[in-house]
Amino acid sequence: MSEKVSVIIPARNEEFLQKTIECVLAAAEEDVEIVAICDGYWPNPPIQDHPKVIFVHHTEAIGQRQAINEGARIASGKYLMKLDAHCNVGPGFDRILKEDCKYEWTVVPRMFNLDIVTFQPKWRKKTDYMYISSPTYSQPFRAQYYKRRQHENDKMIDETMCCMGPGWFMHKDRFLEQGGCDENHGGWGQQGVEVACKAWLSGGALMVNKKTWFSHWFRGGGVPEGFKSGFPYSINQGSVEKARTYSQDLWLNNKWSGQTRTFQWLVDKFRPPTWDMEAITREVKDSYYRHMIAGGNFPTWMGTPVVKFPTDLIRYAEIIYDKKPDVIIETGTYKGGSALFFAHMLDLLGKGEVISMDIHDHGPPKHPRITHMIGRSTGADVLDSVMKRVEGKSVMVVLDSNHHRSHVKRELVRYKNIVTPGQYMVIEDTNYAEVGKKNGPDEAVDWFMARTRRFKREDLGSKYTFTLCPNSWLLRIR
Repeated sequence: MSEKVSVIIPARNEEFLQKTIECVLAAAEEDVEIVAICDGYWPNPPIQDHPKVIFVHHTEAIGQRQAINEGARIASGKYLMKLDAHCNVGPGFDRILKEDCKYEWTVVPRMFNLDIVTFQPKWRKKTDYMYISSPTYSQPFRAQYYKRRQHENDKMIDETMCCMGPGWFMHKDRFLEQGGCDENHGGWGQQGVEVACKAWLSGGALMVNKKTWFSHWFRGGGVPEGFKSGFPYSINQGSVEKARTYSQDLWLNNKWSGQTRTFQWLVDKFRPPTWDMEAITREVKDSYYRHMIAGGNFPTWMGTPVVKFPTDLIRYAEIIYDKKPDVIIETGTYKGGSALFFAHMLDLLGKGEVISMDIHDHGPPKHPRITHMIGRSTGADVLDSVMKRVEGKSVMVVLDSNHHRSHVKRELVRYKNIVTPGQYMVIEDTNYAEVGKKNGPDEAVDWFMARTRRFKREDLGSKYTFTLCPNSWLLRIR
């Protein structure tokens, strides 16, 4: 086998295939061949005859992975490079990539965005490093860009956790040893994740070579006038989800027969964003909080909005069943959904009442166990009325009104003696610090706990991972 580089270009309804071929031939310094797989279409403009170009045509599309595998079987080179049909490459790319490609490596050139009009790189749109995002992330288990230029350094050959699928380079025998492209994914999707996981989990490495580059046209940036608009062929969303689901199951559950390392090993090595559980929790809560509060997209209880995290409601149900309070005091009624939820939990116990107060009347639903009060939770008139109603009873308190630190401090001081021993005082929305807000209830709780021995702080909300009131379930112990 020669030192030849075989460049495999799968193409489907691509108008820039001939241009990409011309760029590859012009940039190559040594022996190359191009295997162009026209997957279900005749190229227009047509491919020009060239001794270094092998042209394969399929009347019916077979899929990108299948086309890459077919190209690899045809290829006569020692090395394979996969390239999308709307790319340019740097001068001498073939020689440079061969010079630094150990057998166990998969190598990606430095990637730039392609200006489709000039067919030159957008030099400011550079990508050297990528990672695989966690399944809990908003765009789960896929190749992701770092938000900032992380890992920038002077290393010209360096490790990267993941890559995009448009361009990669490796020994042909290594590609075949890894089973080629896994066609169980379907024809398209998760290419970068597959390339990265096979490189790392087989005992090898995925390396970025900054000595050379390729530039790729990302259609999401818009289509200039005079060019075909949109993606060149329809992508069934079900097929995309199928590829992602298969990929996630394959790698997270360590099902690939060729691996000598676990996926957890890869996560531990790179410690990428979104895989740290605390970071995941913050992101999910922050996203939920903004979605719920800013958009008014509250969960509901019996048709009434509840400004509570759903997992917190489950925790409340467990606490109410366990402690069986005679009275639940809630500051901050709003629409009344949580008061109604508490009342229905007490219905199941066959005892108890809810006292819920707010400075405004938002028209909450009525229930025999609920007493609605209008007024400030820290006002003398409200407190006098509450204390008369709860005398001699076991009392649980939920503080969920004004969340500014100073107000919550006043509530804590005024309700600390109303909560009875063995019951909880819960301070809602102490996740303020985690979502980047200051002067919130979390600071008030810290202040309060530094000044009392009557309460023990418990992080009951984290039992189900996600909570809006971390470290703020205060059990009165004396």
